[in-house]
Formats: sequence, structure tokens, C-alpha cells
Amino acid sequence: MSDMPSGISADFMILCDSAQVQGHKLYMLGGGWSQISVRQFPAQHGLTVAAGILVPWMDTNVRHKFELEIRTEDGSVLAKAQGEFEQGRPPGLPPGSAQRFMVALPLSIRVEKPCEVVAELTLDGTQAKSIPFRVLQKVAR
Repeated sequence: MSDMPSGISADFMILCDSAQVQGHKLYMLGGGWSQISVRQFPAQHGLTVAAGILVPWMDTNVRHKFELEIRTEDGSVLAKAQGEFEQGRPPGLPPGSAQRFMVALPLSIRVEKPCEVVAELTLDGTQAKSIPFRVLQKVAR
């Protein structure tokens, strides 16, 4: 069993307008962006962070923790979400198989001025994935 991966990991993380997980599928609208344009500051903006977490065979049937933090370049926290999950082994799953746990986290951020922002996912206390994005003011035409 030494060739089996150990520890959960972030398979993917996507910024989107909205998303939900139903069954084992992720349904997403307006995904994959890297900037937000707002009319004026301060601005309130809703977004969703969707993530797929790979759970190796040996880490199934165990509670795991996740934390998502969205913060500006100066370290100001705009939003935070956290939770726990446990991925079980379904009947008939071949030994050694990894599984994907998916989560969609809707958040609202308040931004005071144009800035660089990062969404960072931590799994069981270890940084797993981060996505930078920027918030800009729309240019009047």
C-alpha cells in the first residue's frame, strides 16, 4: 500500500457567480473569472468558490476540516467560510480508489477600493490551493 497517496488535496478550485453541488455533480454559472468590475466603491459583491477535494482511500471515513479565506493584498479578510466533511467508501469501491468531495461556498465581500485579492483554501490545516483575482472599477463609456 506504499504507492497509495496520503492526505487530502485540492483537485480544483474555481471562482464563479454561483454554484451548487447536487449528488456527485457541480452545477456552475459564470465560472472561471479572474476579475470583478464594479460601478463604484465601496462595493458589495456576491461570489461562489467551488472546490473539488480528492480524498485518498486511507483518508475516507475520517473527519476533515476545510477553511476558505478571501483577503486583500494588505491582509484584510473580506470573507471566511469553514466546515468539516467525511467521505465514506461506497460498496464495491475498488481498494485504493480516491474519491472527490465537492463543495460550493457562496460568499459576499465588501470592497472599499480597487485591489488585488486572493481566495485561499486550507485543508486539515495545510494550504491547498489559492486563486488571485482583482477588483476594478468599470470604465465609463
